[in-house]
Amino acid sequence: MADKKLHKKIKGYLGDNYIKSDDELIRLYCDSYEFFCRLKQELERTGLLMEYTNKAGATNVVKNPLAIELTKTAQVLNQLLKSLGLTAAQRKKVTGGDEDDDFDNF
Repeated sequence: MADKKLHKKIKGYLGDNYIKSDDELIRLYCDSYEFFCRLKQELERTGLLMEYTNKAGATNVVKNPLAIELTKTAQVLNQLLKSLGLTAAQRKKVTGGDEDDDFDNF
């Protein structure tokens, strides 16, 4: 179930741009974010690399498949933010880009 606190926070970010149909995207974002957090915890627990034994019995060290899923989920989260108009680039367009941003100075 979607985190109600996160749902409310995202709805707040939308401010006057919020419309009722955004609720489905927000709910999907919350569910995806929860999945992302679980993947991240499991990856931290199991490590980035793991041993894999193939059919021939040879054991190799391979990248944990969860790392790939974590990256895919992060991309989904970014796309959902784009759909809601909440990416950094979209916010900069709304504000006119006049605000000083420490990241830009980096």
